[in-house]
Amino acid sequence: MIESSFGLSAVRIGRFLAAESNLLTPDWSLLVTVGVFLVVAYLLNALVFRPILGVLEERARLTSGVQQMFGDYDQRLAAYEAALRAARVEAAQIMAERRAAALQRRTQLLEDAKQAAAADVAAATQALNAQVAALKATLTRDAEQLAASIAGAILGRRIGVTE
Repeated sequence: MIESSFGLSAVRIGRFLAAESNLLTPDWSLLVTVGVFLVVAYLLNALVFRPILGVLEERARLTSGVQQMFGDYDQRLAAYEAALRAARVEAAQIMAERRAAALQRRTQLLEDAKQAAAADVAAATQALNAQVAALKATLTRDAEQLAASIAGAILGRRIGVTE
């Protein structure tokens, strides 16, 4: 079976196995192997490696501009974020200042309203005191007249009221 597939006879195989040849001694097959290797290396270099390296170099050349744009973008983004942070800090300061001013204004308005209310209360109290005094005088006079008329009705004589 081996003989038919490889075309070798048993005698040839036996001689090959029986030969006392050293496998490390170079012969003509080494030159053929080296030659085939060089041809394959040349063909691989010419047909595979150079085109792939060329494509990779072209790709690197084309993407270098994009990478530079990404670098510029990163710098602009950092500058934008720094400006945004600064604007937020400034806005917070302005809001705090305005809030403080509004609280101060509110406090002032409340104080003014308290003073105005106290003045109104004092004026109303004074007016009420004046009305109370007038009503007391009127009630006192009316009470004296009523008492005199009741006493006159009970005693049956007229009692004089000093006015």
